[in-house]
Amino acid sequence: MKSLLILLVVCLGFLSLAPAGAQEFPEIYAPVYGNWCGPNHPVSIENAPAPVDQLDSACMRHDYCVAAQGDYNCGCDLAFLTELRSTRWSGPVIQQNARGIYDAIALMPCSSPEGTAQKHAMFAIDQSLDLLLGRGTPMDVLERWRSLFMGPEYR
Repeated sequence: MKSLLILLVVCLGFLSLAPAGAQEFPEIYAPVYGNWCGPNHPVSIENAPAPVDQLDSACMRHDYCVAAQGDYNCGCDLAFLTELRSTRWSGPVIQQNARGIYDAIALMPCSSPEGTAQKHAMFAIDQSLDLLLGRGTPMDVLERWRSLFMGPEYR
């Protein structure tokens, strides 16, 4: 429970660091999944290894988009969210990891207030559908993040 609380505080801290368009975003490096998923992971896309699976490939496409369009580009984020949302994942673990990454990207601000609002709306709709259809609860977001960032052994 203590580690979950720490993770929540860290995530909320990242969310409060930069309202969309108001300031420079902090430079962080955080490998989250595979060779491509996570802020500034890989450090250099020119020398990065191949993606390990379909989720890592989606992260790679997002990274290339951001490299071409600029950091925190709303268009890149929205395309990535749409891909994560519509892909049929090969198993429950990769599906949970994809949803954890989706949740994190959907909640992070991007380069425009409109894009940020659209991302937040996607997240809210998915959370509401999960609740209404009995697929999950709002606390599942924290569980997905904990599993993604700390590994499944912390379940």
